[in-house]
Amino acid sequence: MTILSNGFPTNMPDAENVSQGGPANFARLFTSYITANTKDRWIGVMLQAESIRKPRLQKIFSFPRREYYKLYAPKSRLKALTQAKIKKDPSRLFKGSIDQLASLIRRQKPDVVFLNGFGIFNWLLLKAAEQAATPVVIQHAGIWTKELEIHKSLYTVAGRKMMAEMEKDSSRLASAEVFLNEWSKDYYRRHVAKRADKQTYIIPLPFDFNLFKRLSRRGQKNKLSLPGFDHQKFNIGVIARWDEIKNHQAILALAKEAKRLKLPWAFHVVTSIPDLPKYEKARRSYEREIKVIPSLDRDGISRFCRTVDLLLQPSLFDVSPTVVLEAVALNTPIVISPNVGYVHDFKTHGAEPWVIETKNAASMVKHIIRLARQPMPMSIKKQLRKAHDYKRVFNAYLKVFSQVGR
Repeated sequence: MTILSNGFPTNMPDAENVSQGGPANFARLFTSYITANTKDRWIGVMLQAESIRKPRLQKIFSFPRREYYKLYAPKSRLKALTQAKIKKDPSRLFKGSIDQLASLIRRQKPDVVFLNGFGIFNWLLLKAAEQAATPVVIQHAGIWTKELEIHKSLYTVAGRKMMAEMEKDSSRLASAEVFLNEWSKDYYRRHVAKRADKQTYIIPLPFDFNLFKRLSRRGQKNKLSLPGFDHQKFNIGVIARWDEIKNHQAILALAKEAKRLKLPWAFHVVTSIPDLPKYEKARRSYEREIKVIPSLDRDGISRFCRTVDLLLQPSLFDVSPTVVLEAVALNTPIVISPNVGYVHDFKTHGAEPWVIETKNAASMVKHIIRLARQPMPMSIKKQLRKAHDYKRVFNAYLKVFSQVGR
């Protein structure tokens, strides 16, 4: 079987940087699994916006049973979509890029086009696959329409409406849709696009629990430590990019309330605050209450999860954050907001107290005091380990591909 999918620069063999973000991590694990365990062929296609007039598609790497291409697309066309003053036809706006991708699909003849997540580039692949009459499977790694709503200041009203319609195209054109959990499927069906469930699958995010535990043990063996921790205090940790969705406002409010009450708590957040003037005031306020730790590699993340007493995931909307699985792997308790995709698992497998509202800092403090230094129920740990086992997950995807592939 030949699978064509959107790729990421950090998924290239010997890439210098670690994969960032859910879809990129998924692609890294999935391509490695396919290479080691199947005879299937993988074609990855990446997008790079450039100051050019016409799109250009170029083959950049070739390995046994793996090939990688890059589409260089005009920045002006992307801006014309996101900053549109009036509604336009995206198919005409991106015709050149779609035609080039469709030509690649016809030449390579993949059995299926796999959209790992969704955005402008994956919509281009979707339309190209339609033109080349090739089946499409989409994994809804997030809900693009919701992300556009949260980041609405970045787009014009017309641009946002056009992109929301583009996400609906994935339900209209895909042969199969995959959601990471029931929570995200239910939200998508209510707010984005309805569809018959016979073409819908729930396949959780893959995670290699044993590998992550080994990384942590290696860190302990080498006596590597993270600075700035006072183990006489109750250390609360957060791993979250600097983004509205991650709800850093709630983290800051919680830290201020804990300080006002003179609680022996310390807050540590792994994030990177952009070094831009518009963030300077927020940075000063944040760093007065919270220890900010720059981005860590996988070894560092495992040590961080081991070091803190409690992890917090207060996101405004987060389909399947990996930090929840990292916490389970290392037996570190984690609290999530009701807007995190694991909420269904938590509530049905004995961990409902670890789901807390984040709108009121005083209420959050009281809730965390009740949970402090308590272990999470074994039932939720068993459920997440079983559901997210990477071998189980990848075999489920391959089964879907074989069912819909040509």
